[in-house]
Amino acid sequence: MAKQLTAKFVSTVRHSGHSPRPEKHYDQHGLILQVKVTGSKQWIQRLVVAGKRRDYGLGGYPIFSLAEAREKAWENKRAARRGEVPPSEAARQRGVSVAVAQATTHGPAFATAYEAVLAVRRQAWKVTVRQHSTRKWRAGLRDYLGGIAEVPVGQVTAADIRRAIEPIWHSKHRTAQWLLQRISLVMRHAIAEGHRAEDPVPAVAAAMPKVQASPKHFRALPHGEVAGALARVRASDAPRDVRAAFELLVLTALRSGEAMRAQWEEIDLDRAVWTIPGARMKAGAEHRVPLAPRAVALLREVRGAGDATGLVFRNGRGGPLRDDTLRELARGIGLGCSPHGFRSSFRDWCAEAGIPRELAEPCLAHAVGSKVEAAYHRTDLLERRRTVMEGWAAYLAG
Repeated sequence: MAKQLTAKFVSTVRHSGHSPRPEKHYDQHGLILQVKVTGSKQWIQRLVVAGKRRDYGLGGYPIFSLAEAREKAWENKRAARRGEVPPSEAARQRGVSVAVAQATTHGPAFATAYEAVLAVRRQAWKVTVRQHSTRKWRAGLRDYLGGIAEVPVGQVTAADIRRAIEPIWHSKHRTAQWLLQRISLVMRHAIAEGHRAEDPVPAVAAAMPKVQASPKHFRALPHGEVAGALARVRASDAPRDVRAAFELLVLTALRSGEAMRAQWEEIDLDRAVWTIPGARMKAGAEHRVPLAPRAVALLREVRGAGDATGLVFRNGRGGPLRDDTLRELARGIGLGCSPHGFRSSFRDWCAEAGIPRELAEPCLAHAVGSKVEAAYHRTDLLERRRTVMEGWAAYLAG
């Protein structure tokens, strides 16, 4: 039975995975949203023309919105009732793809196609990086690709791309490389939609001069200065949850996203264990964090002052903290390091305290040894790591 689709349903619906075949969701005028296992979404329309039932392709989502697909479906249905060949079928009979026939301007503007690719890729990103990565994608388009933003995606040339990338190729080489990767994704998406025949990015990359890039590391403090840095954090005028999240990050040697998006359901204060699911870990594997007494006390303070469900640390509106919240705090009080750098401070302390590598690396949620070794070494050394983390907390307490 046909039903009225909504824009929200179309943007959020996913393939159930129960079968490799595409799943179909029906709308008015024979319009159907076809969702493939790969995640791609296509508009098709089922009509009876000259006594025969046929399915016509109307383009992909999100290049064509629900409203645009409905408009094309209504035009096709009116043509079929008049006994005429629908526009999409006429294009097919001329040997021209539906997308190309209807994209007389060589597809949407580059900026529109860029946002469409971003919308698709966001679905696969982990919660810990989604907000930050989305902001970086849009900043790249805004700051460096303005010259091609309004050019139809099918008409963007290698020369256009080179002019956009060349000014930052040496001064911001890493950013330029990221931009080329994103542009290539947009080009390949346009090829799949029938708006162009080739991806010019490889030719641009091959024509650019080589750059000897030096690796950049997160700024870190010597471990002897970490206690003083924590004291400055506690004395700052930052919101309570931000200060608490910063201190917990240092006490547990976790990454910023892992600490800031902590959930109460993950934490067992009685057993002093925090179990972070693989979906929120960089390596994709569940990680148990032994909590030192100071970490437990800190969490009890936060829990006693606010809601005991959902997020541990919240912003003023009750939502999650922004990705760069802790970085802004470190910069604002002049710590001279990044939040991620405290993992390096912890690792240096481990080395000088005689903590063996086989114990220090799991504290950082790093894999030790080869995959074969990991297959036989199945314990996560929780209690031995507890001793290490308690020693680190005691060291910070002076």
